Amino acid sequence: MFEYLKEKKYSVYYKLLTIAILFGSLLPDYVVLVFVIVLSAYFLMQPERRKAITAGKTASVMGLYAAYMLISAVWAKAQLASLAQGVTWVCAVLVFLLVASMSDSRDRLENIMLCFIGSAALNSIVAIIQMIFMAIGKSEYFPSPIYEKADTLILNLLRYNAFFEETVDRASGCFNSPLVLATFLVISFPLAAFCAFYAKNKKRRILSIIGGIFIFFGIMFTFLRGAAVAVVLSFMMLSFAGKKPAKFMSGSAMAVAVILLAVIFERRGVAASEDLSTNYRFELWKVCFSAFRENPLLGLGAGSSNVNEYLLSKGVEFSHAHNLIIEIITECGIIGALIFALFTVIIVKDILSLCRKHGWYKKYAIAFLSSLVGLLAMSIFESTLSTVKEIIYFAVILGCISAIKRASKRNEEKLAQKSLQEISASEEVQ
Repeated sequence: MFEYLKEKKYSVYYKLLTIAILFGSLLPDYVVLVFVIVLSAYFLMQPERRKAITAGKTASVMGLYAAYMLISAVWAKAQLASLAQGVTWVCAVLVFLLVASMSDSRDRLENIMLCFIGSAALNSIVAIIQMIFMAIGKSEYFPSPIYEKADTLILNLLRYNAFFEETVDRASGCFNSPLVLATFLVISFPLAAFCAFYAKNKKRRILSIIGGIFIFFGIMFTFLRGAAVAVVLSFMMLSFAGKKPAKFMSGSAMAVAVILLAVIFERRGVAASEDLSTNYRFELWKVCFSAFRENPLLGLGAGSSNVNEYLLSKGVEFSHAHNLIIEIITECGIIGALIFALFTVIIVKDILSLCRKHGWYKKYAIAFLSSLVGLLAMSIFESTLSTVKEIIYFAVILGCISAIKRASKRNEEKLAQKSLQEISASEEVQ
């Protein structure tokens, strides 16, 4: 898996980037941000590296969205939360540029994907260990979330209010809630399935299968019904990546969903009256729409802490809207929602253009599209893209899509140049 680290054709910057993707999800959020800033500064200090970066529409709109979040601190009640969310999206832009500029070949993309899968597998191992300690009644020795005490200490020093969901019976891995862990694992799972078929050698395919097995158990131990639905949808999309695994993907999706739902219902019960999040989600959304009506143009300010403060003031004990779109319009108002909508349109347009290509470009584009479909499914009942690691790994996926687009464009230019040379040679002969 890591044989590329020994090869000189890969720059030290690229190797550091892949290592960061592999181990980044295991670190506390604030450490991830610092690492991204340091790595980006190290890369951008080199003039020859800066020349390789082309921002493009995706990075430009991401940057605009980040700038708007930073500006929203002016009218936000939780100003530090808005600044933190803006800084996180600035770091996401940097990650996007690094991935897009250094991964525009099939081999480089595969290395990124394998590190992504490895990161999810490592988090799943942490989640499995957490469940073992919960099962024996010793969860305090390996808590969930694992960094809760350290995070609380650091954030209190910064006078930053953070919400940590208590999870006495569900795994969070190295994330701050089972919901966030499940989102990360759901977007990783189709990549593991894809590499199990399309990785360049048998060793990597086997590692992808092992990683996928760990990811499955990681998802299971979050005990989220929405994750089962997301897996089905993402695997169904992945079946379009090629004829060979299509039936397997569809069958696997249904089998995984059935197993997950059976375990979840056995663990948490099927009675909706016992599920706080199911019973009160619609009421929660009504309160969020009230916040939107009060601040329709600008919103409450970026960062879920602003939404949390508003909800608490209305007697609703939820940390956020539990829906990505509702969270965006509540935090950022019409202006922020329009910027995000433009951002989404650009991504969809890029993916659709790649799906019309022949060769490996289409397959890999569908692999990352399947991840985004899983993210979209999770976003219906979860405020995804609210935490640092969710946003950073989302940027990794977008950077890979941009890298595929660049590789495809470069290949077309080569073919066009070759065609012109052949025409020129033919004319000389005549």
